[in-house]
Amino acid sequence: MESDKAKQTVKIAVVGDTHGRIEAITRELKKIAINHFIFTGDFYSDAKRISHHAQTSFDGVLGNCDPYDHNLHEELFLEIADKKIYIVHGHQYNVKRDLHRLFYRAQELGAHIVIYGHTHMANCEYIEDILFINPGSPSRPRGGSEATYILLEIGENILKPEIILID
Repeated sequence: MESDKAKQTVKIAVVGDTHGRIEAITRELKKIAINHFIFTGDFYSDAKRISHHAQTSFDGVLGNCDPYDHNLHEELFLEIADKKIYIVHGHQYNVKRDLHRLFYRAQELGAHIVIYGHTHMANCEYIEDILFINPGSPSRPRGGSEATYILLEIGENILKPEIILID
């Protein structure tokens, strides 16, 4: 018999590119029940503050606008509900141009999901069998996009990303 924990769905907020402005995303995350949040970089200190206000744990990476800190990561590899997740800001792979280099890195790592930022534009797409997720920016969207984050549900038979617009 399977344990209840194995059947559990994990709800994760994916946020990035806050650039010192966390009021709107903090307000949003207080409204929903999340188990964790992932930060894609640019103002890593914001992630600590958001985590505190949302009363949840987080994993995050440094972005190109963050000062280097040897105690923090520029890339992370997590496993949640048997899904291998690669987290990176994306500037290292020139994601503003295309996702080719990032795709090859994900293949090399055996990732099921890639979470990245840097473009400030939300995106959820499969390339072959790898899910690429970019939360956009809750405070400084670009390219005519709106303020966003991603709500990601992961479970035994569930992998559901949803782009959430912020009022």
